[in-house]
Amino acid sequence: MKNQNTTHKQIRPSEVAGAKTTNPFAKAIAAAIVIGMTLLLVTDITKAQSVAGRIAFGFDAGGNKYYGDYTDNQFAFHGDAFIRWNILDELSLHLAYNGGQLKYKTTLAEQAYENGLAGGPYAGPVGSLNHTRVGGWDLMASYNVFADQTFVPYFIAGIELLNFEPKNVSDASLGNNVNAAYHKNVLGGALGVGFEMYVNEKITFNGKVLLHLTGTDWIDDYSNPATYRQDAFLTMGVGFSYYIFAPPVASKAPERERENATNVTNVTNNYTTNIIRYDTVFVQETDTIYREKVRKNTIYNFPGTLFIVNTDEFNTNVPGNMQSLHNIKVLVNQCPELKVEIQGHASHEGTVARNQELSEMRARKIKMWLVDQSVSSDKVAGTVGLGTSDDAVYEPTNSTASQLEAARVQNRRIAVKVTEGCQ
Repeated sequence: MKNQNTTHKQIRPSEVAGAKTTNPFAKAIAAAIVIGMTLLLVTDITKAQSVAGRIAFGFDAGGNKYYGDYTDNQFAFHGDAFIRWNILDELSLHLAYNGGQLKYKTTLAEQAYENGLAGGPYAGPVGSLNHTRVGGWDLMASYNVFADQTFVPYFIAGIELLNFEPKNVSDASLGNNVNAAYHKNVLGGALGVGFEMYVNEKITFNGKVLLHLTGTDWIDDYSNPATYRQDAFLTMGVGFSYYIFAPPVASKAPERERENATNVTNVTNNYTTNIIRYDTVFVQETDTIYREKVRKNTIYNFPGTLFIVNTDEFNTNVPGNMQSLHNIKVLVNQCPELKVEIQGHASHEGTVARNQELSEMRARKIKMWLVDQSVSSDKVAGTVGLGTSDDAVYEPTNSTASQLEAARVQNRRIAVKVTEGCQ
């Protein structure tokens, strides 16, 4: 049913008298940007959010621009809903459904072409807006740039299963659509750029621009038999996402902040909320750790609990080491219903596998010591080794041997996470 007459290709649509110049999607984008920037100004911004294992759902809303045989300057509303899974800090998988209308003005040549099809006329008056409804499933992967920052740009690409329906201004199907001249379910692709900007630990203000390569020349109900130029469209939008699954992550503070942690003294009850939901307490050997009510999910770090290099043996040559062990015992016995998880940590010298093994050994060593001190084994819900994944302090590589060892000593430590708090 293709018509060989392609002279309409060179005809540009005229402006329709009285046509509105304000695009509604532009207002939606502006409103979303204002809301997003307001939230960023009034809430605390956190760091290191784009991390492995987190899952979010969200939406983007904005506009689209059609590129095909009748390309002009028409824009229309477009939006999508998506699920994002961070496989790695730098790599995410996106499953999305997008939908909207592509608009293009009827030219004189198009009207003649449509009306010449069997069963016509189909096209509306010259200058009226024909439109194509599009909806598609996208499976895409993104590479996240600056994954440890609050503003995370990314590059994204993937495949798209697209359905489309070309219609005229009266919402009646166009001629080749009526005559089933093509398949309306096609496989194409999409690529573009986007960003996430964290409002808090679970909510992000996000946006993206995608070029959709449809894999067909029939999006506008016409295919040029001479060129078969693939139709495409551009979508752009902003919106919000919410991380429905956000496991705790290791701190990725810059070197300056980590070094400051080593200089804190008398920090008992000085609580800093980290980016997920836990409070972190650094307890020095001279501190006491009683609190009126120990809260669930609080993590107490004991950098004064020191081990001999490459072993799970307590380093009794360091003054105050046994006092740090005593503080752990006091914490665990603070109330009858209190239960904890013992977390072991290691410094960075040696292999990753050995450091993981050492951290597990050190956590078990603490549990054994507590039981030897008449602490009920039921109060220790479990032990876990975290290896070098969550340093207490930064280990500077461009420092003297003594400075490096001073940092590593504090990373060979124990942390106690409260799994059941005091009533």
